[in-house]
Amino acid sequence: MEKNYYALAREIPVEDRPISNKRLSGLGNFFGLYGGEHIAATEFVIGATLVTWGVSATNILLGLLVGNLLATLTYALLCAPIAVDTRLTLYSYLKKVLGPYMQKVYNFIWGIASIAMAASMLTVSASAVREIFNVPLQTKWYPTSVTFVIIVIVLGIIVTVVAANGFDAVAKFASVSAPWMILVFFVGALLSIPTLLQSAGVASIHSFGDFMTIMNTTVWTGTPLPGNPQLGLPHVIAFSWMCNLAYHGGLNDMSLFRYARKSTYGYVSAVGMYIGHFFAWGCAGIMGAAAALMLGKSLLVLDSGAVTNAVVGGMGLLAVIFAGWTTANPSIYRAGLAFQTIFDLDLKKLTYLVGGVMTVVACLPITANVMTIVNIIVLVVPSIGAIAITEHWILPKFGATRYWSMYRKEKVNRAALISWLISLAFVVVMTISQALHSYFLFLPTYLLAMGSYVFLALAMGAKEDYSAEVLEESRIQSALQELIEEEEKDVLDNRQTKVPKLARILQGSSFVFLGIILLVTVASLTDMIDNQSFRTISMILTLLYFVCGATGMYVRERAQENEAAAQVEEQL
Repeated sequence: MEKNYYALAREIPVEDRPISNKRLSGLGNFFGLYGGEHIAATEFVIGATLVTWGVSATNILLGLLVGNLLATLTYALLCAPIAVDTRLTLYSYLKKVLGPYMQKVYNFIWGIASIAMAASMLTVSASAVREIFNVPLQTKWYPTSVTFVIIVIVLGIIVTVVAANGFDAVAKFASVSAPWMILVFFVGALLSIPTLLQSAGVASIHSFGDFMTIMNTTVWTGTPLPGNPQLGLPHVIAFSWMCNLAYHGGLNDMSLFRYARKSTYGYVSAVGMYIGHFFAWGCAGIMGAAAALMLGKSLLVLDSGAVTNAVVGGMGLLAVIFAGWTTANPSIYRAGLAFQTIFDLDLKKLTYLVGGVMTVVACLPITANVMTIVNIIVLVVPSIGAIAITEHWILPKFGATRYWSMYRKEKVNRAALISWLISLAFVVVMTISQALHSYFLFLPTYLLAMGSYVFLALAMGAKEDYSAEVLEESRIQSALQELIEEEEKDVLDNRQTKVPKLARILQGSSFVFLGIILLVTVASLTDMIDNQSFRTISMILTLLYFVCGATGMYVRERAQENEAAAQVEEQL
């Protein structure tokens, strides 16, 4: 009796289905996403932390150039192609590779990690609001102010509501915020220069060489702050490459790139890597060094709110708040997707629950220590990405079949499980023995997972004949595509939408206000206006920017909704 492939296709849960071509997203959303997420609260923290390492300005510049290039290539050559090829989230893809039981274990771990990252960003955002309400610095691991807790709860509600409304809401929020945040980092660095010049006893800067001399003297001095190790160029390269390893080499950004029209959209990650992890880290480091001089305190005891308020004022505090949101939003979105494979709940409801947990965790000021969270994630999570990459591309080159464990109906891919445990054991041994610095540990761990999986998969049945199972799976997937097309016949095709003229005018006007902010900054530097006037004017211009940008986005969305309604009426 011939199988009913359409019935089998209907049994596939919505979260495990590939997205349709109608839902593909344009380049603009990806520029916004990678601009928004990676020009974020982490940049304030990491940029300031780089100042404490004792690395020279020259090595910071070169190290970030090389490390971020490696990160961009990892996004473009590994993560995006698999996402576009499968149109699945990593969490669904792993069900085919690891088996449903191991998939749930991994997804639970990644969901917890995403909550921790989002909570960290929420705590950083709260540091800015803390400055506004004169709440004291939170130096304990637990909160010492009821006001601080209330601030975190309010911010958590906002982040959760945005994330619960899915990919489009996250992308649109980031698209509006990103250009302004880039400018704030630049403005903060410019306004820091006079303080650094005064500290160095220099009147002005006449060349790039002069600039680098000031940076080597006052910011990245080559001498670590007390209690911090002396690091060098290789550490900067390794750190900037591995900082987002869980997302590119670990493939977690498949959840975003599955919406890309082409795999070449992976190169858009360079916006985040170079404007965020190069430009913003550098600007944050300059701001941190200047703020420490202005406040007469060690950078080690200053949070992001204190730094930006000292240098930029209200606009800087708002930037810290938005920066935290634009990182927390996609983190909560990813956590919801990961937990959806475990708990039988609607994604929106699940995201609200995840957001609640994030908010509770963020009330603990210790979560602001994002560097510790990043290090743990990088050492535990990405080897699963290495196994998935090996399954997708390397095993077929050895004559093996992709998804071989699924065709054997195994609940756990033992080869993958053993490979993951081997990589984790390697991490534990290297960490305890301190034989290798943690920033260099990810690459051998990644390669070890890949090599061991190739060996074990070939030994455990990956090269057997699965031609019948492959044929059946292809027929199910074909039936699924037809089913999706039928279910989404009334969905507006994102590829055919037009941007209304009014939306273009409003969004264009918002960039004019950014230009005026830059002009006002120059006026402040040349003493044409005083510092207080700058802070007031820059806040007004910021509000005008967001009014125009958000209104333009709203007009654009309403036009698309009307176009969708018109299409439905035509079909009726």
